[in-house]
Amino acid sequence: MICTCTLNPSLDYYLEFEESVQEGKTNRSTLEYYEAGGKGINVSIVLNNLLIPTRAFGFLGGFSREFYIKLLQKYEYVRPNFTYIEGHTRINVKVQDHDVATALNAAGPYITDQDMKNLYEKADRLDEGDYFVLGGTCQSYLKEDVEKMIINCIHNDVRVCLDSDCDLMYDLLEHKPFMVKTTSSELCAHKNVEETFEHTVEACKEMYALGARHVLAVYDKKQAILVCESGVYVTKLLRQQKAVSMVGASDALTAGFLMNYLRSSDPVDSFKFGSCCGVATAYSKGLATREKIDSFYSDVEVELLQEA
Repeated sequence: MICTCTLNPSLDYYLEFEESVQEGKTNRSTLEYYEAGGKGINVSIVLNNLLIPTRAFGFLGGFSREFYIKLLQKYEYVRPNFTYIEGHTRINVKVQDHDVATALNAAGPYITDQDMKNLYEKADRLDEGDYFVLGGTCQSYLKEDVEKMIINCIHNDVRVCLDSDCDLMYDLLEHKPFMVKTTSSELCAHKNVEETFEHTVEACKEMYALGARHVLAVYDKKQAILVCESGVYVTKLLRQQKAVSMVGASDALTAGFLMNYLRSSDPVDSFKFGSCCGVATAYSKGLATREKIDSFYSDVEVELLQEA
């Protein structure tokens, strides 16, 4: 079983505009819609499109809770298993005009000790061979509790996949998580170095050396990097034509990697399939479908950058 966990999910309200949005003026959208948002949820949705069931953990509450759950009902293979809280699930506003995307993200509700205990108990029921994907930002006051939850999962032989704050991931590397996924901007900011391809690769190699079994990173939204036991690999995420949206592309990379690894246990082949999912999402309105993913498979080429 694959379980995803989104500590601070969001009800995303999308507004699309034909003309450029004018600051300080009234702008009227041409299309509006809602989506259940959050990195862990994105992984679950892409896996749903690949016919892989997941349980979705995280915190939901307030007046937006039931609507969020309703939005997930269209995904047959996503099984909500949220911890309900007193606070309100945040609502993020995503604005897209003809050439610029702008996100207005709320901070989110406060998570109590009891809320965190309830989530810990859910994660503690996972067993050997299960996957636990932690996606999205970890609230600073939850960091210690989340680390305890992750360490407990690893000790229970759960394959933990981390796509969260670099501070949190670095603290957990010594426990040998199955996978960590990050971006060049987050990684280079954490290392306090210029965001270059070379610096990103070196930081990924460091994370692998410190304990992560597989390290995935997206460089400048254009390339994906894998570091594993056989070496360092890279592939392109963007083609010559302009992407429709990069929202969720890195989460699709994670989902595709896991789906393929379940059947092959081959990290390089899984990296290729995951990259297909990322590319397909970049050139889709929304998260990639299986049909779109398959259409890109023959175009994705994985290059061996450095042998182990």
